[in-house]
Amino acid sequence: MELERVESEVPFGKAVHSWLVLHASPLDKLVHHDQIEQAYLAWETVRRRTNPYFLQGTGFEGYFVGICPSPEAALEAILATSQNILDAIVRLYRYEYGLKSRLMKTLTRENADPKAIHIWSSYLGAALGKLRSQVSTSREAEAFRARTYRLVSALPPISYYENKSDVAQTYAVGSDEGRENGKLYITLEMLNPGQRDAWLVAKYIGEFGHPLVRKILDHA
Repeated sequence: MELERVESEVPFGKAVHSWLVLHASPLDKLVHHDQIEQAYLAWETVRRRTNPYFLQGTGFEGYFVGICPSPEAALEAILATSQNILDAIVRLYRYEYGLKSRLMKTLTRENADPKAIHIWSSYLGAALGKLRSQVSTSREAEAFRARTYRLVSALPPISYYENKSDVAQTYAVGSDEGRENGKLYITLEMLNPGQRDAWLVAKYIGEFGHPLVRKILDHA
């Protein structure tokens, strides 16, 4: 298995660090190498390495294996999933213009609004629940999921460390095949203006499933 080592800030690492300070909690008390971590590593493995559609994916791709025959079809399906989330937010928060602005700024990590983090996490969970029922009807998607978790089971756990007023991480993703194979590289410029917010949702919403973000939401 070929491993790729990733070093990065934890999503909303400064907010995580502030929470630790506020609650006088050591970082290692928040960390649990559990099913949530396995799910996040699976998401990152699909996003970065094993999805069959894009060089740099979103994490959603595994749910469309065996259903979408091409990268173009997968892109349309993922954009539709994200647009459904955006449409639901617009309906529910129709007149809360300030909140809708904070939601988009939090999505792209320009902000770390606690309510917005909670909302995005909830919509991620709802979307994945719908997609899991879809996977159960596709043998290829089920096989892809099983192979992904076999890869993840061989990966080391995520390592966390505090860096001044931030929290950083080191983790690995793995693949047992090449990265190219006709995959597309998606940029915002390739999409029409009406699709760009949906792509941003697809690209970033997985961060709201990060283990430390989930742990803080559970404690809140």
